[in-house]
Amino acid sequence: MPVHELEAIILRQYALSDADRVIVALSREQGKVRAAARGIKKPRSPLAGCLEPSNHVRLELWVREGRDLGRVRGAELIHSFLGRTPDYGRMCVFSYFAELVGELVPEGQSSPAMFRLLLACQHAAEARPSSRALVRYFEVWCLKLGGLLPNYAYCSGCGKCVKDEGFFAWIEAGQARCAACAGGRGMRVGPAAAAALGEMMGTPPEKFAASTFPRGALEDLERLFRKLLELHLDRQLKSYRIMCEAVQEE
Repeated sequence: MPVHELEAIILRQYALSDADRVIVALSREQGKVRAAARGIKKPRSPLAGCLEPSNHVRLELWVREGRDLGRVRGAELIHSFLGRTPDYGRMCVFSYFAELVGELVPEGQSSPAMFRLLLACQHAAEARPSSRALVRYFEVWCLKLGGLLPNYAYCSGCGKCVKDEGFFAWIEAGQARCAACAGGRGMRVGPAAAAALGEMMGTPPEKFAASTFPRGALEDLERLFRKLLELHLDRQLKSYRIMCEAVQEE
């Protein structure tokens, strides 16, 4: 069987047997991958602790042609984002990040940009684990990289720039409308939220996470992104509500 060497972030584990687990990871080279980690729950397993969710690792996988499930041959820990004393808020944020990525990235399809996004946002969360701004940043870039983010800079009706005045989002149509063209229909996204949305496109996550915004701006974006994600995923993610309860307003 050929051996694949990958740089990856562990998204989750699930049981294969009492001692074995299947790990799901986002790799830089091959996108989302699944592999059996044999004996990982045994006390002396060299893999124990290395393949925990959110860990940044180097993986060696055996992959048999025609099989969806590989096998972990070896693993090296690059960085543990949770450490020995995990912060509850950070755990909830990382669980949400992992579930969202798991839904948006197809298995076996290379997505280096999504890998870089997840890695950068996990690093940013080490400094500000309860940043609502960081969660919104991650959501908007997941939407953008997944081809699911409409152009909200200009009115789809008249072409007017709406970055400064805000807009009405027509969710299912994937359009932004100015007040005159919207006729009162759609989800209102205020000027502060529209400005924050533009700022996300050109700001690194650690800087955006440390920013402050007028009251209501992040709430507008949360409603907008939630509707867009639910439209395309056809459901609310299980980790979303827990993450919302854990992330406190700064």
